[in-house]
Amino acid sequence: PSLRCWKQYCVRSSRFIKNTRLMHSSSSSLVIVAAVLACIARSCAFVLAPKQLMTKKVSIHDHGTILWLSNNDDDDAIDISITDNKMMGGGIRDKSFLEREIELISRLDPDHADNNAEYSDLQNQELVVSELWTIWYGERGPLNEQRLRSIEETLGDPSQWENAEQKYMELINEQCKSDGESKLNLCNWVEPANRLATLLYLMGRLKESKTWCEAILEAKPWHIGALSGIVMVCVQLRDEEGATKYIQMGLPNLSTEMRSARKAWVEKNVEIATEQLLQLQSSNEIYEKISKAFSKEIVSTDDDSSSSWQ
Repeated sequence: PSLRCWKQYCVRSSRFIKNTRLMHSSSSSLVIVAAVLACIARSCAFVLAPKQLMTKKVSIHDHGTILWLSNNDDDDAIDISITDNKMMGGGIRDKSFLEREIELISRLDPDHADNNAEYSDLQNQELVVSELWTIWYGERGPLNEQRLRSIEETLGDPSQWENAEQKYMELINEQCKSDGESKLNLCNWVEPANRLATLLYLMGRLKESKTWCEAILEAKPWHIGALSGIVMVCVQLRDEEGATKYIQMGLPNLSTEMRSARKAWVEKNVEIATEQLLQLQSSNEIYEKISKAFSKEIVSTDDDSSSSWQ
């Protein structure tokens, strides 16, 4: 009976993998594979003793899905783990944008060595902020940037606002939501959400605008556009406490009196962004390991051509 159970698991698992096109490595595929491997491991426990294949607890969190396999030298086990990581978003992501973002945040310190000594502090800041906006618009590629900008071009006509809102939501769901997940991960791309928050402000839907600004600042607390926007929203809402809170979170000005506070703001946000970069690098490495592990352990064949697993 144990062997029969094992074969049934294998047949179902192989069909599952074929039908879901596993090797495309979407987030939904990873969840399916986690379930499949967990089933395989359970069946192996019956038929592979004494070297049993064992699994630890599998859990799925809201902020994306990470799955990896690691060998345990003591008992030849394979651990299947899914964990929470806010930088996840359905595949390997280009880390160069975040690396450049960190460099630019650093240069908001007027004394930074990479700033142009021939320019004023204000000129250097304008250059840095301009490039930050370029990154925020374009970090999901030129085609998505064009889609975003084409929506923005319609905002001059209030009759187009409802349609623009729908298109912003389509972009956000497409870029920031993994298959099967309900919660958005704005770390993937904040700018459609920021433009939506601006539109909602224009439409007078202030509480919704504030909610989006808060989500943006959770993903990128250095996003100066959202920091400015949420203060405007709080003022319109007569939310004095909120306005004060977000003014204090904002980038201090370039005056001599605020220089120390500005340096502290830069240092704090560079630290946050660097931590996100480390998470992103770890996530990318995990995806690469998954791809290699699945290619080796699942797709490969062995000498037994009659195997139900094959």
